[in-house]
Amino acid sequence: MAKFCTKCGKPLKDGKPCDCEKESVSNDNVVGDYLDILKGMFKNPSKVLKNEADEKNLTFSLGSIVVNAIIFGLTINFLLNNIFAKAGFDLSSITDSIGSIANQLSSFGVNTNVNTNYGLNSGIFCFAMSILIIVLLYVMHSVVFKEEINYKDIISLVGISEMFFTVGLLITLVISFISPLLALFILVIFAICFFVHIHEGMIEIGNTNNNQTVYTVAASIAIPVILFLAIFVTMLSIEIMFLLRDSFSSSMLLGFIIK
Repeated sequence: MAKFCTKCGKPLKDGKPCDCEKESVSNDNVVGDYLDILKGMFKNPSKVLKNEADEKNLTFSLGSIVVNAIIFGLTINFLLNNIFAKAGFDLSSITDSIGSIANQLSSFGVNTNVNTNYGLNSGIFCFAMSILIIVLLYVMHSVVFKEEINYKDIISLVGISEMFFTVGLLITLVISFISPLLALFILVIFAICFFVHIHEGMIEIGNTNNNQTVYTVAASIAIPVILFLAIFVTMLSIEIMFLLRDSFSSSMLLGFIIK
């Protein structure tokens, strides 16, 4: 005769505790769970991704994605400021110059939507990049290779993988005040770790073979990264262009643009 949970009424399987009890414990100790998963990601990431990358951690993982985007925005903002400070330039003055040029262009009827809040832009783009990775992983796995997979598991996989990356962002943020070049190196290392975790996670939760998993992860990571690098390089190029403001006045530059 089947036994039922006294709290939610669900049937109990093999005498194991009901999932609702686990969820209750998890809700009571979110910080503890976060630290346990984070510790596991350093010690045995494959095991953690296999056990934790499922829909039971969906809300938790969504929160991780949002937090990662916020920290990413702050890190990029301070990193850019410190890079330009090391070069002897003030990023805020460059931003003011960009705004001044935009206003002058507007007076000539050339409307430009210039948003120089690089931290906010980076955070929004990081969040969008996470969503794009999730969508691409699902499309490659279920549409291209026609294997069943729960999209909630993919969200959890990305969210848990980003927990490790968030730690890297915090380290990058601190190191950027000492050595921006070293900070960039650390950021790249943790980004590579994130990609490896996504690959390992897809092996654990997916149903595709090794070759299909490689193609799935490669396409899902390469497309967002290329987009990010293209936007980042464009932003950086604009900043470098405005470093010439000491040699060329804004009116001269405006005249060049109009011609």
